[in-house]
Amino acid sequence: MVQIRKEIVRDKIVLAAEALFAQAGFRKSTVEAIAKKAGIATGNIYTYYPNKRALFKAVITPEFVEEFSLLTRNRIAEFEQPQGIDPSLSYSEGEAGKLLHFWIKNRSKVVILLARSEGTEYEDFGQQYVQDMTAQAIAQIRKQYPGLEITALLQFMLEKALTDSVRGIVSILEHFEDESAILEAFGAGTAYHLGGITALVEWASRQKRAI
Repeated sequence: MVQIRKEIVRDKIVLAAEALFAQAGFRKSTVEAIAKKAGIATGNIYTYYPNKRALFKAVITPEFVEEFSLLTRNRIAEFEQPQGIDPSLSYSEGEAGKLLHFWIKNRSKVVILLARSEGTEYEDFGQQYVQDMTAQAIAQIRKQYPGLEITALLQFMLEKALTDSVRGIVSILEHFEDESAILEAFGAGTAYHLGGITALVEWASRQKRAI
């Protein structure tokens, strides 16, 4: 019975920490605020976790980060074909669907990892995420447009578009709570961002022909 009680308290602490990290970020969150949100005395937290960083590691585990990264790699692999991703494939199906539902299931953790982990070992995760997607986008463009030069301007604009895409992911997960609303928002966001990247590449292709 005592062990069960301990697990209940531990879960309350971790859930409170997750909520605050997602809202304010790791750096601005305090153990006192986490304790208040969990409804326990501040000193009780130290019975379970020696400091705030240990709490963060309980929220964002290496297993979670690896699963996030693996699902993303699988999603990116769908683009690795000469014609790009099949436009008839729904954003909520296949590897895209698996990644999307993972985001929905772990809304707060995804927000933390992509945008609220400053001051932790994952503070560069969001930036690296964008860089990885940019590299993959360039690799796919080279397959679809073998004669197209990847200029510094094109690379800059691709990275900017994908940075906006990641910000959109965070914004949607913060703004919507209902799963159907999140799915609809991601559908709109996917159409917007993929359309923009496609238009950017077509623009670059026209610039080459005009020279």
